[in-house]
Amino acid sequence: MQQLAANVSGQINCLQNSTFEDVITCFDTYTVSEGYYSDQTYTAAQPTADQLSGWEDLIASLLSVDGNCTSVVVPEAIADIYDVSLFKDLAGPQYCVVSESTSIDGLYAKGWGLVVVPAAREAIMRDIHLAAPHPAYDLFTPEQAGALFKSTGARTLLIAGRSRTANPTPSDCVVPTSNTTIYYKTDATHDVAEPFFSASKTIRNWQYANGGCPSQSCAFIQIHGKGANTCPTDTMFLSAGIGRSSDSVAWYTDTVDRPVKRLKSELMKVFPTWNVSLPSDSACSLTATDNVFGRLVNAIPESLVCTKSSTADLATGEFIHAEQAIISRETSAYSGWTAALLAAFAPSAGT
Repeated sequence: MQQLAANVSGQINCLQNSTFEDVITCFDTYTVSEGYYSDQTYTAAQPTADQLSGWEDLIASLLSVDGNCTSVVVPEAIADIYDVSLFKDLAGPQYCVVSESTSIDGLYAKGWGLVVVPAAREAIMRDIHLAAPHPAYDLFTPEQAGALFKSTGARTLLIAGRSRTANPTPSDCVVPTSNTTIYYKTDATHDVAEPFFSASKTIRNWQYANGGCPSQSCAFIQIHGKGANTCPTDTMFLSAGIGRSSDSVAWYTDTVDRPVKRLKSELMKVFPTWNVSLPSDSACSLTATDNVFGRLVNAIPESLVCTKSSTADLATGEFIHAEQAIISRETSAYSGWTAALLAAFAPSAGT
């Protein structure tokens, strides 16, 4: 364990930075690190039922703001844990930020996550929801997700507050069939007890209640990173949460217009020398079939997302899982990613 005996508390002051990019980089340093939790300290950091309800209510309220984010009331159950702040970027954009207020030993005291929306609805250019589930593990993905959120005018940004290995105890939610794969309790994409899942679900429910998620203009996009030896021939590997069965391959190759296929096409235009793949044209195993939020978006009931994968006949196409080599996560790739996302998704209604 990396937890220090001193348990020194401190305020998190990332919003004192002048640019949004620096704000995200600052918050990333507070990510709960690998091996930090014992089962006991993990349990203590988990939200109670009242706190989880307050967490979800706060995010739902944030999504409805339009120039009045500081008027959002933090529910009493989490009022001493989270703040809502207005951040004004040096370049002009303004954002509403839901962030944890206190650190212990230089890390988030709870680690439930960071949520950001544009402060005014007129600043929302695309109904895309960007998320970085694996900070500190998938290197530079929080910074990439934050930069793309800003450059595309996306509707939401969600960044997990814990490394996927912060608690080394295996999850009892999704249990992999491979003996070489382990999902840990703090893996935000494989355990529904992680507050990241509750936040993702709340964002999805809000989107569905406010115009739905039309294929041409909307998607829930998770930004991931892979090691150099994992799927080494793929610079970017995009999937939608279904596998590589004949029906799934047909889903990826048919003539139906789907977000993940459009995004692949646009990424290939801006990165012509890179290999941008789908499960239909790559043997890469990172197809996100075990991703609990992907399963939920792809029509699996919440009560079953720990144990049941989705199928081609259920898949909505609204979920995109992007695995990337390190070169795709570097700042030099941000402009290409921005161009691809803007081209792949139609503008939000009213913009």
